[in-house]
Amino acid sequence: VFLSYAREDTEAARRIADALRAFGVEVWFDQSELRGGDSWDAKIKKQIRECALFVPLVSQCTEARSEGYFRREWRLAVDRTHDMSGSKAFIVPVVIDETPESAAAVPEEFMRYQWTRLAGGEPTPEFVAQVKRLLSKEPGALRQAQGLATGSKELEAGRPRPAMRSEVAAPPKKSGLPAWTWGVVAAVIVALGVLTMRKPEPPVAPTAASLPSPSLSLSPSLPPPPQADAKSIAVLPFANLSAEKENEFFADGVHDDVITNLAKIRDLKVISRTSVMAYRDTAARNLKKIASELGVATVLEGSVRRAGNKVRVTAQLIDARTDAHLWADTYDGDLTDIFALQAKLAQQIAGALKATLTPGEREQIARRPTQNQEAYDLFLRARTLAASRGNIPLREINDRAIAWLEQAVALDPNFADAYAQLANVHGIMYWFGTLDPTPERLAKMKAAVDAAVRLAPDLPETKIALGAYCYRGLLQFDRALAEFRAAQAGRPNDAELLGWIALTERRLGRWQEALANFEKSAGLNPRDLGVAESLLEVLGLLRRFPAAREAAARFLASFPDSLALLEAESTATFESDGDVAAFERRLRGMPPAAGDPDGLNRALGLALRARDYAAAERVLADPRLTSTPGRAAVINEPVAFARAQVAFLRDDRAAARTHADAALAALRAAHWSPRQEPWVLMATARAHALAGRPEEALRDARAAWTQIVARDQFDARHFLEMYGEVHVLLGRNDDALALLRELFAGASFRGPREIRLDPLWSRLKDDPRFEEILKSAKPL
Repeated sequence: VFLSYAREDTEAARRIADALRAFGVEVWFDQSELRGGDSWDAKIKKQIRECALFVPLVSQCTEARSEGYFRREWRLAVDRTHDMSGSKAFIVPVVIDETPESAAAVPEEFMRYQWTRLAGGEPTPEFVAQVKRLLSKEPGALRQAQGLATGSKELEAGRPRPAMRSEVAAPPKKSGLPAWTWGVVAAVIVALGVLTMRKPEPPVAPTAASLPSPSLSLSPSLPPPPQADAKSIAVLPFANLSAEKENEFFADGVHDDVITNLAKIRDLKVISRTSVMAYRDTAARNLKKIASELGVATVLEGSVRRAGNKVRVTAQLIDARTDAHLWADTYDGDLTDIFALQAKLAQQIAGALKATLTPGEREQIARRPTQNQEAYDLFLRARTLAASRGNIPLREINDRAIAWLEQAVALDPNFADAYAQLANVHGIMYWFGTLDPTPERLAKMKAAVDAAVRLAPDLPETKIALGAYCYRGLLQFDRALAEFRAAQAGRPNDAELLGWIALTERRLGRWQEALANFEKSAGLNPRDLGVAESLLEVLGLLRRFPAAREAAARFLASFPDSLALLEAESTATFESDGDVAAFERRLRGMPPAAGDPDGLNRALGLALRARDYAAAERVLADPRLTSTPGRAAVINEPVAFARAQVAFLRDDRAAARTHADAALAALRAAHWSPRQEPWVLMATARAHALAGRPEEALRDARAAWTQIVARDQFDARHFLEMYGEVHVLLGRNDDALALLRELFAGASFRGPREIRLDPLWSRLKDDPRFEEILKSAKPL
């Protein structure tokens, strides 16, 4: 399918393509090699000549532009229809705003077809289902499918527009598709590819007010574990056969590079490194069981021997379903040949799996990142350390990795991959408030990104580093998403990149797309705890508690001690069955959090939920408690803040004011990063409210809300709840209930049962609107 649109409508076109991708459809943005001129024109003509459907987007933007490249595309599409039979569906006009059809500035041929209306460029399930019918070869498909959307008055009135090539009856006002069939439709259309092409132009960034509110809904339960595809593979950790065990980092580096190279091949499903590292013990391997757990058909085993300047790599590919050896080989060469050796290995594996390699994929796999072996060794050490983590403190890991990477770029100033990795490590240091969220750290991240962009702007690793800089450093999530998507052209099966895309979509409030990409990432990396936690967080946001409970149980089989997974499962169970006593028992029996080794914060939360304020004060008096984690753990709040809240709940307004003022002083004295500043502002609003100062509380709450909603729809769901809490503290119940209603009309971090238990929100329980709002909360 060829999408044709004006550059001003880029975001609408992207949403249409993104919606298809979110349901398993492969979406192509083939812009990387298109630079305009004759080659561009030839490429466009070829695609229009070969596409199955031509979908022009019509809008006020196309109406306003009498000239534009999209009009050339429209003429080419019309020219092609002259050679088609009258029964073939080809041109499918889509209107994305209120542009009237009569006298529209489009080719006359467009007026002969039933037009589709997608308000704001938001695709509907009916639209995707109808596109599938148009592409089908079934007899009568054209008559069943033409007239795709339900938005135009002609369709609603049952009066189809007269048509020549694709004259059909209009569909009824409702599609008749029950909700459960949407998932089936998505599975059916998985084989479709959407080719979205545009002459390179600056992207139009959406404003906070125009961020889309996705109307799509995934099925309420997660898909089953991935089925084994013939072209799916898990590359198990390579054995280090070198005499020097210190060379294990090199074996790990070769293993990682082989996975990375294979992940560049779109025709393969490659399990991520994180998930295969659990099978390092070669003696304990049961290949059939491993393949089943990872959802793959084939497994690659190998070894690396490094001696002086020589290296030997052996590898064997096994069909785990039958234990048949598909292919094996040994590679010997000089250490300087390692990149050519790895490229040959990846190409032969792809050949054994009958995977198709494009010329671009071959070129990427054959790329040599550096000519300096010592610099490459340092790069591998840093990358391997960052991936291993273990019990080493994160600050120590990052400091050591930075030192190695800085040595690597000193040895080879043209080592773009090392600069990209260096930028990512600095980004981690800057993002987490407990590490180093200082302007100096941000400047180091920018310097590394700038170097990578200067050296290799089209490298996927550079685009990922630039996207991470936009995300973590600049908090510009729309720009970050554009960079991550651009990187996908070279890393189509990269679980980490899919995770980045999902995280960014979540920040933009695109919940359904984020969930779908977290699921894809989890399919490629089923043993990644971070992806598992993020996926469950989105399921909770959408209040899909049965699905969250099911997913948590599945992930807990791999991570039985994960506090985040245990909490997610307990919350989902409680929101499903409402058993308060069982919920609290589960919380009390959980392992301590990493930042709460003595369990004080958990004890405080349990005491507040039980309204046992004496127990809460005993916890707060413990000298080991130096701070309490703020919402989402973006900032740590002073203990005085919690003391003020307990005093307020005990109706001791004088003590509440004293403790709130102490909290305000502590908040103002600390240094905060730009990411933390709105959180601090909302904390000061709540402190003012606890102190009984409504004017200052509402001023700071409004300012915090304005800042966060302009940039981050994910954090904004926290802020909406906290904004309501400010009104509860001030006794402004009507405003608090209005905000609670708005919260449960969309995504929420807490479900209705948790809100009922909250000692602050429950103060509204005697107002009938409170219960009515909570009962209105439905899964999204």
